[in-house]
Amino acid sequence: MERALVVGAGIFGVTAAIELRKRGHAVRLVDPGPLPHPLAASTDISKVVRLEYGADDTYTALAEESIEGWRRWNRDFGVALYHETGLLLLRRDPLAAGSLEQDSFEVVAGRGHRPELLDAVAVRARFPAWNADVYRHGTYDPEGGFVESGRVVSRLVEEARNLGVEVREGVSFGRLLEAPSPGGLSPRIAGIVSTRGERIKAGQVVLALGAWTPHALPPSFDRPGIRSSTWSRTTRRRSGPDGSRSSVRTSRPPGITAFPCIR
Repeated sequence: MERALVVGAGIFGVTAAIELRKRGHAVRLVDPGPLPHPLAASTDISKVVRLEYGADDTYTALAEESIEGWRRWNRDFGVALYHETGLLLLRRDPLAAGSLEQDSFEVVAGRGHRPELLDAVAVRARFPAWNADVYRHGTYDPEGGFVESGRVVSRLVEEARNLGVEVREGVSFGRLLEAPSPGGLSPRIAGIVSTRGERIKAGQVVLALGAWTPHALPPSFDRPGIRSSTWSRTTRRRSGPDGSRSSVRTSRPPGITAFPCIR
């Protein structure tokens, strides 16, 4: 079986490397380093884990799987890196259809979980750090919490090494390495070329470059053998009952995903 190359050892890259190794692939994982990379999106003190994604039932189902995965990692690693403190959502005005809080409450409750509706009395009694005269309405879900994300990546890199993944730091992605395809078809992806000119060959290449992706690949990257999709950041303006306006980010930051077409 040909070696798989995973480029980028953030949370997506390292988990991809682990999964490929468990499926029997020889895997090499490369990253500029140090690991966890201090500028990676997954490197932080903490990241929120939640079921609440508005009316998005599909994303909520994925979040359920994610939380079970975090619990499993706590057991397998023998250390609590996911802290299930619960999730508190508060707002000034009452919950209403179309709001994140109301839609989330209905979806999460409808899937068999037990979120709670809170009024000012409950907020004041249970969460005294918050001003219940201002934040009078909300929900509390005992499932969810936060992960120590930087420590998680460190632990997963260690796990990858233990499983036999070859982890190399000091390698920065320069460009894709192309090779002729049988029959004179469009070139196939045969690895990468690092910024130092090193050619690293592989049978399969997974790019997990995170925020560096738009700089590594052109925004119109779409060609035979490779399929890509792009997205952009959009902002929706929301007006409050008092006439105030706030901005809500409604989609993912600029980026691109690309993967070989399966023929």
